[in-house]
Amino acid sequence: MRLTRWLLVAPLAGAVGVGISADYLLSADDKKKNDDPKPAVTLPITQVVMFNSGVGYFARSGKVSDDARVDLTFPETDINDLLKSMTLQDMDNGRVSAVSYDSREPVARTLSSFAINLNSQPTLAGILTQARGEKIEVVMQPGATTQPGNLSGTIVGIETQKVAVGTAQLDATMLNILTGEGLRCLKMSDVQRVRFTNPVLEAELKRALDVLALSHDTLKKSVQLHFSGDGERRVKVGYVIESPIWKTSYRLVLDKEGKPYLQGWAIVENTTDEDWNSVKMALVSGRPISFKMDLYNPLYINRPTVEPELFASLRPPSYEGGIRDKANEAMTGLSAPRAAAPAPGFAPAAGGFGGGAGGRPMAKGDANGSLAEMDRRRAGDKQYAEQLGKDMAERMDLGSVASAATASKLGDFFQYAIDHPVSLARQKSALL
Repeated sequence: MRLTRWLLVAPLAGAVGVGISADYLLSADDKKKNDDPKPAVTLPITQVVMFNSGVGYFARSGKVSDDARVDLTFPETDINDLLKSMTLQDMDNGRVSAVSYDSREPVARTLSSFAINLNSQPTLAGILTQARGEKIEVVMQPGATTQPGNLSGTIVGIETQKVAVGTAQLDATMLNILTGEGLRCLKMSDVQRVRFTNPVLEAELKRALDVLALSHDTLKKSVQLHFSGDGERRVKVGYVIESPIWKTSYRLVLDKEGKPYLQGWAIVENTTDEDWNSVKMALVSGRPISFKMDLYNPLYINRPTVEPELFASLRPPSYEGGIRDKANEAMTGLSAPRAAAPAPGFAPAAGGFGGGAGGRPMAKGDANGSLAEMDRRRAGDKQYAEQLGKDMAERMDLGSVASAATASKLGDFFQYAIDHPVSLARQKSALL
């Protein structure tokens, strides 16, 4: 099979798209359409581009009619690459309404959000303790002769009592409920069945169990693509996920009568769970930048807690300046500005701050003397700022402040396009 070789002129990022845009925010109409249980449409893989940097670009294309849904399944390790690289196109006056995927909220955090917390494998007594105050229906064991067969009441709580078993005293877990006849204490070992009469609490318990069941399958995650429009349309989906690097192998055939013959083979692996049927195959050599970014895990930050000042008005006032400054402030109604500290690394010029930038006592006198002293300090601050600017400019001219960025030239990439469509079954390898 002949290989064609030419120079790539576009970087990898330009070849595979820029990710998901804000068009995928769900509106009320979109949510209603996405809940429609229509059968999913299949989009086969039509193009594969393998890179020797550990990633591969996959393109799917086909036709959909009206509002359609495409279901895809990926290993959990590929979801991060999918979120930062997927591009979708509805090319005949349609639009992409949403891209939904299985969340990766920590199971412990999700379970703690339900009314019944199933973290730490709670016992029946532990579940009933969480539901204190709820109404339940209890069915007792047939051998429990001291209690009626069926009871209805409100959960009061769980306690432990000493129960005589033969000649020994053993601890027994007891359920206290409030019935129409009063309080009853039921031995948990005699309880056969418990049902919550509150349908909301019953539904919460079922949903928590569903979350537990889904958390067991951590290897595969489903991704649903929703397209909205009228009539038959062409759609295309592209994404970059982790893939084995393609390898090369060469043979040199020497013939005494003819010219030497060099044959090159590309070794490609299909490690996906889907067959490649007549796909366009291209192999890119070079070292394009490939990185990972965690976009799948939900991120939470600790926010600071601000406590109200309950006793601020009861504390005695405190002053930062000297007593003389506070006395002048009381006379004039104006506060003296603080002395500006010299900036680190820049020494003030000699004689440049003689106007009173720092802490000498104010002149004696009335309010007019205080105002004059404040004017002198402002003049000193202004002179200090001007001198600081001059010092910085001189240091920049001397080269002590320099650029920290250096431009570099991108390397060249080469692409080898297979002349004929390639078919490769799942979990199979091939020489091309």
